[in-house]
Amino acid sequence: MMVTQHRQKLIVAAVLILTAGVGWWWWSRPPAVEFDNLRYIQLLTTAISSRNPELVAKVELAIHDRHRDGKMSDSELGHFDKLITLARDDQWEAADRACFAFAESQLSRSRHRPAEKKDHDHGHAH
Repeated sequence: MMVTQHRQKLIVAAVLILTAGVGWWWWSRPPAVEFDNLRYIQLLTTAISSRNPELVAKVELAIHDRHRDGKMSDSELGHFDKLITLARDDQWEAADRACFAFAESQLSRSRHRPAEKKDHDHGHAH
């Protein structure tokens, strides 16, 4: 009887630890970036890897414009801003690694599909 109670306590503890670990992993990941905003990860990565503060400022202006226009979520903007702050603080290596991790975290993430554009200029009928 004692062994069964001990085993049950171990199972409950293992489940709690596993749940906490999965929760921490889930909430610590960078946000999933919407399809139309994925290019800004690449633009920021280029600006940071070239150690170019002017390019970083241009990307910052662009993402803040997108956020203001309702095309970027608060969580997306917040993560971009963290990376930009690293660059502004001359932590270029850390910012470069963080950009890579941000891009890598977008793989196999679910996001909304972009709206299909019906008024485009190539020659097939819809």
